Amino acid sequence: MAEQHSSEVRLIRCVISQAGANQKALGEDMIAAFEVNESLESPFMAGVLVISDSKDFIGTYPIQGGEFISMEIKTSFDENPIEYQFVIASIGGRIVKNKSQVYNLVLISPEALINEGTRVQEPLTGNPEAIIKKMLSKRYLASTKEFFSEPSKFEVRMNPARTRPFDIIASLLRKSVSSKTNYSGANSTNTTETSQQIKGSAGFLFWENHRGYNYFSIDALCDQVDGKYSAPRLNVEAWGPYIEEIANTEISGDQRFLIEDAVFSSEIDLMKSFRMGKYSSLMVFFNHSTGQYEEYVYKIKDSYDNMAHLGGQESVSLIPANQIELSDFPTRVMSMVLDHESWFNEPGIANPEDKKAKDPTKFADWQKYYAAQGASRSELLKNQQGTIGIPGNPLICAGDKIDIRIASKLADELRKKKPYDEESSGVYLVKATTQTYNFVAGNSGTLKTTLQLMRDSYGMKDVPSNHGNK
Repeated sequence: MAEQHSSEVRLIRCVISQAGANQKALGEDMIAAFEVNESLESPFMAGVLVISDSKDFIGTYPIQGGEFISMEIKTSFDENPIEYQFVIASIGGRIVKNKSQVYNLVLISPEALINEGTRVQEPLTGNPEAIIKKMLSKRYLASTKEFFSEPSKFEVRMNPARTRPFDIIASLLRKSVSSKTNYSGANSTNTTETSQQIKGSAGFLFWENHRGYNYFSIDALCDQVDGKYSAPRLNVEAWGPYIEEIANTEISGDQRFLIEDAVFSSEIDLMKSFRMGKYSSLMVFFNHSTGQYEEYVYKIKDSYDNMAHLGGQESVSLIPANQIELSDFPTRVMSMVLDHESWFNEPGIANPEDKKAKDPTKFADWQKYYAAQGASRSELLKNQQGTIGIPGNPLICAGDKIDIRIASKLADELRKKKPYDEESSGVYLVKATTQTYNFVAGNSGTLKTTLQLMRDSYGMKDVPSNHGNK
């Protein structure tokens, strides 16, 4: 096993308070460890604070949940301390022995707690990003954190029936389409034999990281600097390159950019891909305004070349050559209610497919064209997944990109020409981060960073991938 490298850190303060009052500082000797988690699949951050209590702290300061935890930690990566703000969700794993006890304070973002007690009833109108911003405002989630987003293409209207803000945001992701998308589906027919070529980007993600809240298309996350779908408020430059450390090999360069361990958890799962409709799906719609039943076939090979990708695969190598014909047949059937009329109160025709309608018709329901693509795009992003451990870097966030170099496993002579595994190396999207602080001597400690990575295609950008070419 390669030598483990950790970044040195220093705890400046850790304060617990009840609704901003009755503050109590936690002593340096009480904090054993601190873990912070971010994920593209979660609308809020979470953490665990490990307390070593030999002074009966929870006896003199009873914790009931909802208390605020404020932490400030100095790291070697930035001149400014890293600040964390959480609330206590629960106490877990309490171990009592002799005159001491150890327990975990389970932490979540304050907005997550507020979300549980908030219900939205008012009608909502506007672009998805505008509605999300409203959900984060003082009226609902009372968030003061920065909101990063890109503009979406279509406006929506919705009438929430006592729905939580984060649930509303989740529903908007299915309706979100990048403003850089070119609509080209007006020639649709009601047959399963028609495949529309929908250009551009459906499929959006909403998540919280240390920088704030984020709402971006998958294409924007996968795009390179100054690419077609790049978003100005998104951190598009990749971290690294991070290079795999080889045991018994002399280390050269910056030791902060080493990969200490790498595990590729999921790479090929054709059965799951087909069941999830990654390559082709049949969308079944019932339009309750007209009483019409419609079917629509989506094939990813028709829109793959219009997407942004992180790896080096060409469209023909999307799936193995001997299986490519399977993408011509829908492997997943999804059903939805299509509605052009409920929220349409303007002159003219609500149905955007009607030749007499304006294109695009405001507030029309575009799920027919983009729901399948969004589901397929999200599943495609999981083509290659892995986890790496690196020396502590608290600045890397979920949603960032990272350039990694996995050492070649070829014989020594061949490795001189190809030092890296070209199928596994390259740029990945950071799916999730785990920052693990261990305090072993007073306020001093170490930081380890674990990153979950994923991308939609194999290989390095400038090196053609061999996947699917056999």
